[in-house]
Amino acid sequence: MIELYILRHGRTPWNQAGRIQGSTDIELSPEGRQAAINTGKAWEAMGLHFDQVYSSPLKRAYETACLASAYTGLTVHKDDRLRELCFGVLEGESVSHINDPETDPAHGCFFSHPENYQRPEGGESLEELCARAKSFLDELFETYTHGERILIVAHGAMNKALMRVLKKSDLKDFWTGKLQKNCGVNIVKADGRHCEILAEGKIYGN
Repeated sequence: MIELYILRHGRTPWNQAGRIQGSTDIELSPEGRQAAINTGKAWEAMGLHFDQVYSSPLKRAYETACLASAYTGLTVHKDDRLRELCFGVLEGESVSHINDPETDPAHGCFFSHPENYQRPEGGESLEELCARAKSFLDELFETYTHGERILIVAHGAMNKALMRVLKKSDLKDFWTGKLQKNCGVNIVKADGRHCEILAEGKIYGN
């Protein structure tokens, strides 16, 4: 089994403002950069070793990956499959569109009943997000077979998609487990058939 550190990107101005980011390429805020740096410092102090680092190509995730893993000297590999769920016309709008059924009946069930979430115009479905996550993980398990420790830096919904694939859970259970805050990390041992969750939403160095 290999060990996966699945890290969510640091805080952004749109996180602070409560706006839907999705595939929009928003940079980290100063607070977000510092949290990523602090995470890396904590890992370095622990002597934590990684064998490879993968990141979403979006700036907020890639910069988080670079800052958190700088002490390792490893190259951060961008993988487009790790980008966040595209929310189409909802991007830039208030998060109330995806967490309040009264504000938006078609999309407001995103967190409460993900199995009923409807793809916004120009956006992706959760099934499509999970298909990207599975494609990435399948390739990872084919590549690494000797107990390697891999850092994956992505986004809130993408990281839940990765966890859903690892746990082989139903779409209705998409959001089960601890909510991952900015720079929170899920730690999992897995081989594509079985997974052992070691930590969820763990914060280092903050």
